[in-house]
Amino acid sequence: MEEQWQEREIELFMSFWRNHGRSIAIGVVAALIVAAGYRFWRYESRSRGERISAAYTRLERDLAHHHFAAGRAEAERILHSYGGSTYAVFAALTLAKLDAMDNHWAQAATRLRKALREHADPALRPLIRIRLARILFEQNQPQAVLALFHGHNPGAYAGVMAWLRGRAERRLGHPLQAHDDFTLALDNLEPGSGLRHLVMLEMAALPAVQPVKSQGAKSVPVSRTGGAKR
Repeated sequence: MEEQWQEREIELFMSFWRNHGRSIAIGVVAALIVAAGYRFWRYESRSRGERISAAYTRLERDLAHHHFAAGRAEAERILHSYGGSTYAVFAALTLAKLDAMDNHWAQAATRLRKALREHADPALRPLIRIRLARILFEQNQPQAVLALFHGHNPGAYAGVMAWLRGRAERRLGHPLQAHDDFTLALDNLEPGSGLRHLVMLEMAALPAVQPVKSQGAKSVPVSRTGGAKR
């Protein structure tokens, strides 16, 4: 009786396997492939992250020891091998800085504009704009600085951006706008910061502005001694 029951179980199992065994086998194999693929993805992601980190550490070490040629080569490798990563953004910023050190202002500006186009991280875009603005000042393009900042969220860099806008307005001969921007910068900079002291000095150097009361007349900048500025 027991043997008959065992044979019956075997027959039921074989019948089930004939009907469903193929789909079960495919499902098992697919699950194994997915699991193996996930493990490989995790390993590759971790390995890639370690390689990027090691490359950026070498870059920082080269710059710290003033090995600028080696640092430039490492930054180029990071930019080309890991484009789209946060490390690639910092590599682009580093290359622009090295270009500026060699007075290659146009090349530095091109790198930073490319970084703005290709890297959408909102936390980094204000920093890229600030670096680019400083390059534009060296190229005597204050109007381009204003256009660079217009309509963009400064994030944590509100004070710095306001200061740079004020410098641009001052170069363009707009003391009222420069004063407003410098005031906004002071409102957003930490008390006691070196930049805050610089902003105060630049604000004090602005020509005074006296409004002309006649209707339709514009405000006239005057010197600190009270005479009209010519």
